[in-house]
Amino acid sequence: MKNKNSVEKYFYQKDLSIMEIIFLILAIISLIVATFIRGGGPIGIPASLVCVVVFCICRSFRIKDAEIDQTLKKIMQDNGVGSSESAIECYELNNTVIKKRKDGKFISPNYYITNIIFSSEDTLFNIYIIDLIKQSVKMISHSVNCNEKVTLTEETIKIGSGFAKVAHLKIESGFVIPVTLNDYKSSQLIQKICDRHK
Repeated sequence: MKNKNSVEKYFYQKDLSIMEIIFLILAIISLIVATFIRGGGPIGIPASLVCVVVFCICRSFRIKDAEIDQTLKKIMQDNGVGSSESAIECYELNNTVIKKRKDGKFISPNYYITNIIFSSEDTLFNIYIIDLIKQSVKMISHSVNCNEKVTLTEETIKIGSGFAKVAHLKIESGFVIPVTLNDYKSSQLIQKICDRHK
């Protein structure tokens, strides 16, 4: 498992580090020398190849998306955290550092697993908050009476150079739970929660 500093570094690492930018510029300059300056080939081509190799080495030291997935899985296993059929899993994107993965998904250091237990009187939310940087798990249980209104709120937040949609279940008492609407199962569960008091 990656140590805490590596996970933290992942969320704060830029798309291109200063070293990577420098070697890219040097590679381009070397190619220009090799192409446009007479007699520059013997110097420009090897220099360009060296810069490309060093750039690739620098890239290989970056923490990858799969390593964060493995860290999350390991934290869940170590703490006996699992999800049921009635569970919603998502990253909390509000008020935290956000990273865009190569697959286009936005993630943060805070992962939520909300197991929902329905009954005729109350709905119980068992929420596991996983902090990837601290590698810790906090569990909160919140019971909601069937007369208490639960609404789905959606908003668009600015993330770096783009935007992302975030959704939350807002309970009448003021309690807020992050949710995702990206899959059919989660959408069905959210619909069931919001309709239960009718």
